[in-house]
Amino acid sequence: MMETRVSEEPDYSATIPISRVICDFIIVLAMAIPLAIFHEFVKPYKRGFYCDDETIRYPYQDSTVPTPMLVVIGLSVPIFIIIAVEVYRALAWERKCQDQLKTYRLRRFNVHRMAVRLYCFLGYFLLGALFNQWIIDITKYTIGRQRPHFMEVCKPTVGYDSCLTPDKYITEFECQGTQQRLVKESMLSFYSGHSAFSFYAAWFTVLYLQARLFRPLVSRLFLPFIQFILLAGATYISLTRISDYKHHWSDVLVGAIMGTLIGNFVALFVAEVFKRREIPPCELEPSYGLIRAEKGESIPVQLVSQQQSFSVTGPHKIRIANEENDDSGNQRLVHSSISTQEARRNYFQAY
Repeated sequence: MMETRVSEEPDYSATIPISRVICDFIIVLAMAIPLAIFHEFVKPYKRGFYCDDETIRYPYQDSTVPTPMLVVIGLSVPIFIIIAVEVYRALAWERKCQDQLKTYRLRRFNVHRMAVRLYCFLGYFLLGALFNQWIIDITKYTIGRQRPHFMEVCKPTVGYDSCLTPDKYITEFECQGTQQRLVKESMLSFYSGHSAFSFYAAWFTVLYLQARLFRPLVSRLFLPFIQFILLAGATYISLTRISDYKHHWSDVLVGAIMGTLIGNFVALFVAEVFKRREIPPCELEPSYGLIRAEKGESIPVQLVSQQQSFSVTGPHKIRIANEENDDSGNQRLVHSSISTQEARRNYFQAY
């Protein structure tokens, strides 16, 4: 005989501690302010050079994508996409199950769930961007590799006009260049901050979109198209650093790898975008997911208590688990426990 259990209606409300919000802002400021001080007062490692090294004798030219433009694009595009996705989810996908969504309070004020989500995902994105920049700057200032236009900007007192001893590694020199900012920048080639930041922003946004947009929009090709544009944009920005003689190709390659790794790490393990995928309870129906069936059609499942096959169309507790292919090639889920009430309880976890 099947056991009948009566469960109380779950509580979908949560209180946000003000101390947590204050702590979050303190952490962000604690990472941002020292970063600005670091740029202003710390000097890069003064590395020597060979006077016949042609890889550092390229002419200086302006950047195709200047740093201010990179910051504006790299921050505004992900922020705009995250806001647009959360607004779309709230207005288009969750209107049918408003009473089953978690509500939030901050002291005496009600906070809309969309504001909580934006605070969460935008906060993680900005925190990851600061972490990414810290790794970039520590590496740049510690290694002090010369940029391809180093000789043109620095104009060292030894080995610039003539190279009498090409085999001698020159360490005792002074830069005669008049633009001190460019002289300092000419020693910060490894690795590329442009490629690291652009790939960080692109990969975080790509994974965020993959997690939050669990259903096709307009066309199944729309989401992959947007993701391709993001990665293509990051690739273009990175390649301009080589053609502008701002970085060696290895600087750009390592920057792209580091940005990719940090973007994936922040999205998957810090922001946990797939654990916070939040499929609304009203979307949990037989026609959704890997179980392909029309509404009202019987679905073969296994009874948890007796381990025997039977068919159900209602909200009975079923046992579902790993993916496998049936004879027709369709994927289905078998051997794991889930119920409608459990799905609703697990739907929106507090941040």
